[in-house]
Amino acid sequence: MVQTKPTDAHHHGNLKEALVSYALSAADSGVLSELSVRKAARDLGVSPGAAYRHYPDKDALMRTVTARGFDALADAFERAVPFGSRARSSEDARARFVSLALVYTEFARARTELWRLMFGPLGLAPTPTSDRPSTYDWLAKSLSELAEFGIIAEPLPEHQFFAWSAIHGLSDLQTSPAIGDQPKRTSVERQCTLIICALAR
Repeated sequence: MVQTKPTDAHHHGNLKEALVSYALSAADSGVLSELSVRKAARDLGVSPGAAYRHYPDKDALMRTVTARGFDALADAFERAVPFGSRARSSEDARARFVSLALVYTEFARARTELWRLMFGPLGLAPTPTSDRPSTYDWLAKSLSELAEFGIIAEPLPEHQFFAWSAIHGLSDLQTSPAIGDQPKRTSVERQCTLIICALAR
């Protein structure tokens, strides 16, 4: 596991951030279940008491980690489909919807343990760490663009949940034999087509 230099973490007042970085590294290494605040303190070279002053238990640390996960997913969405931009045509609206789905499934594949944590009990109501739109806002905007060009009906909250759960489920099945050997982009595009058909006028 990647470790932060203990002297830097402690003496420069960055212990709180070092603990979060340590936990994110544990998630990306697939060893989050082995993490504890005490173990993190030991590996960072500080006393358990110093670590507990920032995070009294593992759940408290994990809540911060889930918020960082949502920030990372939002950053990936922003790079693919800037929130301030608009679809220029019906084809563009479809392409933007597929792009968001591809980003989501890739995030789930590349950072699986963090992704599962984000949508577990500790991540259902993440604390915003910036003024950015939520990841759910990107989906709402994309569906609104599809409706604007007459591709789907005006989306209701349950439609948004349906679209998210369909992509989320596909993301969860990426390593399943049910997907087979078909290219990831093909399966994502097919799922998006099915979602659009289900929500069509």
